[in-house]
Amino acid sequence: MKKLLDKVIISVEHLRILDKVLQKNYKPYKKISKKLESVPLLEEFLKEIYVGGKKKGKYGIGRQMILGDLLEYILTGRGYYFAVKGKAFTESFVRIIMYICNLLILMEDSSVDVGLRNVIINALESELGDDFIEDEEQKLAFEKLKEFKGKFLPGVKGKHEDFFDSLFPKRVGCVPELLVYAHLIRKNYGYVVPLLTSQRLLGNQGYIIPPDFLLLRSKGEIFGIEVGTHKERQITTFSTITSIPVFTVGIGSSEQPQPYRCGKCQKWIIYCDKVIDVCAKNQDKPGQEYLDCSKCNKVSECPFVVYYGKAYDHSGKERTLRYHYSCVKDDPLVKKAIKSKRSKKPKLIAPIPWVSGLESIREDV
Repeated sequence: MKKLLDKVIISVEHLRILDKVLQKNYKPYKKISKKLESVPLLEEFLKEIYVGGKKKGKYGIGRQMILGDLLEYILTGRGYYFAVKGKAFTESFVRIIMYICNLLILMEDSSVDVGLRNVIINALESELGDDFIEDEEQKLAFEKLKEFKGKFLPGVKGKHEDFFDSLFPKRVGCVPELLVYAHLIRKNYGYVVPLLTSQRLLGNQGYIIPPDFLLLRSKGEIFGIEVGTHKERQITTFSTITSIPVFTVGIGSSEQPQPYRCGKCQKWIIYCDKVIDVCAKNQDKPGQEYLDCSKCNKVSECPFVVYYGKAYDHSGKERTLRYHYSCVKDDPLVKKAIKSKRSKKPKLIAPIPWVSGLESIREDV
């Protein structure tokens, strides 16, 4: 990730140097630059580029959305120039996307790892200075976050949770969108138009909220693809205005969406190198949910192996969940399940980011 972000910094620095030199040496440029800086509501516009926190509401602010949009622009707004160069480039592009998704998933581990979380927030506060916090309301929320020693799990709400959410690029929200994108471009559903960074389409009647992707297919078919649920109103509005049908999709099933959280340590489960290789080469079958780790010659040393079955979870309860095998390998329930030959399904697996919701769309011919 460092090399990728270093290139972004160099691009921004290039623009800064151009602006600095022209402001100093070319009067017409300096004159127009001052006019730009005097445009009404410019300060509000700048909050769409970076803002110090998160507030809900019609005119709220969302740093997590800005960070997510920037990352998704790099991949969907520039990455296709790389991907179209040939099969080997497309495979590498899918690998890049999936490894970035793994990094985003690992960022989320700070939700349950207080030590890691404190290191992150201290570094951001120190290195970003005054830009890190927008106002007194955000400062209060940040102080509450620093005081919080618990885990950010489903059900934890409050301004401190909102501020924590603003530290990362849409937290786990970016991951399903990028994984769906990787899936669509390597399967034969049509030509993919990503709208991840164009979430408001402007027109003289105001704006509409589009789906995350459009699929352009043969015979003039156009479908919208929306990642995630609970967006029925915006989907209905878009379809009513444009007459474009929209399908709702997700990574994994709607009952058990990916990425998965380990039932023991409560950290997140990332995708193993073999899965990334299979996806990059487009070797996974429709609806294939996992690889059988017992067939892999690296299973004994692989840190990504997942146990799916009964085990004692983080609270000591016996539950059928997905666990890092390294977290439960000494659990008597796990040892018994692995030795048992009654179940035909493998117990040690590597999850594949399969996409649900595309069952009604046949691959294009």
